[in-house]
Amino acid sequence: NSAEFLNLSNNKQFVNKNLINFIEKSGAKTVFNLNSGIVETYGSFNKISSNLPCNFIRCHKSFIVNIENISNIDLKTGAIFFKSSPESICFIGSKYKNNFLEVLNNYGNSK
Repeated sequence: NSAEFLNLSNNKQFVNKNLINFIEKSGAKTVFNLNSGIVETYGSFNKISSNLPCNFIRCHKSFIVNIENISNIDLKTGAIFFKSSPESICFIGSKYKNNFLEVLNNYGNSK
């Protein structure tokens, strides 16, 4: 699996897509939650989401998750946990839940 890099913003900041756990829209900022910490940019959340590979799924109005880095999902609370960063959590929004779970189920089968 070759490292694919994502250009986070116009300031020539690149990040390995495999290291992204989730991307969060936070006001005017877009926050990348990585294995190694957090990177904030002012890039457009929607623009970034259109440049992501298929393992990145919108799971909430404010979150896009990298399903390859998920360790666990608690459907009662809607919390998603990650392999490399146990303290990092994002959430599934009710509007996105059915589609997210469908993609998750199919994704595992297609690999």
